Amino acid sequence: MFTKSINFLLVLIFLLAGFACKTKDDLDAFREAKYSLERVDQVKVNGVELMDKKRPEDFSFSDAALLLSALSDNKLKATSTLGLNVELGEGNEDRTMTVTELKWQLLLDNEKALSGVVNEPVELKHGLNVLTLSSPLAFSEERGGASLNNILKLATVLNKEENRPQVTLQIKPTILTSVGPFELPAFINIKK
Repeated sequence: MFTKSINFLLVLIFLLAGFACKTKDDLDAFREAKYSLERVDQVKVNGVELMDKKRPEDFSFSDAALLLSALSDNKLKATSTLGLNVELGEGNEDRTMTVTELKWQLLLDNEKALSGVVNEPVELKHGLNVLTLSSPLAFSEERGGASLNNILKLATVLNKEENRPQVTLQIKPTILTSVGPFELPAFINIKK
């Protein structure tokens, strides 16, 4: 009986070690991957499409009323459709990763302007991943916090052709592993 218990324990240890190694390899592959934002197809804040707003005059009275109402209720929410390219490197092309939570922040000239958290599971794989994500929005207090004026400024600045600030999107995923969720320790810069 004692020998059977020892054998069972050894088999269990080997299985757990195998899962741990695969989990570590998966984490390493996605942490070391090259991420690039190939395209942004849609950006809506509380139903107002921002991709076609180049100047404050492009916002209708209805748009401004919707955004102001969301601001007053502290319920700003963005929905975006993005084309995120993930290059995993040679030998890792068949790996996939389930992201259970995705913290993100948008930097303008290396200063945080906007942040949020996506709480919907997302599956990432090697190559182009077309993702539709929803997230509450939090404006940086250093840039004046949430205001209708800051929403209008942000939308028009991001759509500028000239004199555009340096824009950096950063993500910090929590990954589902065989031993439970694991949050990467640092933000990853997404290059466009």
